[in-house]
Formats: sequence, structure tokens, C-alpha cells
Amino acid sequence: MSGQSRVILVDTNVWLDQYLPGRPHAKDSQAFVDKALELGIELAFPAASIKDVFYLAGSEYKRIVRAETGTVSKADAQAIQRIAWGIVDSLQEVATPIGMDLSDVWLASKLRQVDGDLEDNLVRAAAKRANVDLVVTWDKGMLAKAVVPTVTPTDALAVMAAWR
Repeated sequence: MSGQSRVILVDTNVWLDQYLPGRPHAKDSQAFVDKALELGIELAFPAASIKDVFYLAGSEYKRIVRAETGTVSKADAQAIQRIAWGIVDSLQEVATPIGMDLSDVWLASKLRQVDGDLEDNLVRAAAKRANVDLVVTWDKGMLAKAVVPTVTPTDALAVMAAWR
């Protein structure tokens, strides 16, 4: 990550809000991402979370189709897969993936005493690895037990304004 510029690690739930406009926090998350990009702030995500974004976005679109039509046809499933791949492509265009190796797994395991959620601990490890300025999430556990400054997308707007 760059030395002088600000880097914000964005959790999976915020990315899902970015790409699934029907979610409860979608508008706030989208406003945060838009403002960060406008300000030239580097956005990042744990590389391992891209599979979750792909899978969960696809699952949500299938749920919507099922609710509307009662079933997901093969054509629907193929279209949804193309949409999910489009989301993955878009995410890679606007944010930098943070890699993971055994040291991150080790740190996540040690953080088990702080929080038993492996996924959250891998986000914390990615934040430490990349020495990010901020983590943005809606996850209450992450917000309560942060190892680096962690805020909601709404609060991140105020933090970014203060950085100017």
C-alpha cells in the first residue's frame, strides 16, 4: 500500500451493499464508496473475501428471481453468474486486494481470544498486513473489537472529511 495516501480496508458487508441496492445499508455504503473514490482514497479488501462477494451476490439475485418467478431457470442461473462475475470485475477495478499467507492465519488464530469469528479475524489480519488507516464495516463485532480504527461507512464519511 502507498506510503503517503490513505488506505481504507472495506469489509465484505459494505461491498455487498455497494452491489446489491436492496440491502438495508446500501445507500450509506454507496455514499461512502463514492466519496472515497472521489477523494482518491485507496480502497482495499481482503483477497479471500472476493469469493464471498461473488457467492453472496449470486445467491441474493437467485433469491430475488425465485421470489418473483418461483424458480431459477438455467438461463437465469447463467445470467446471474455473469452478473456476479461483473461484480468481481468491478470490485477489482475500484479496490486493491490484500493477499493472505500463513502469517495471517496465525494472527487470526491468535485473535480468537478477542473474537471467535475466523472471517472477522482474517479481516483484522489483512488490516494489520496492509497497515491501513481505517477499516469500514457494519459488523458490530468488528466495530466493538477493533485492532485498527474501525468505523461504519456513515462515520467514515466524517473521518474522510477530517483528512482533507
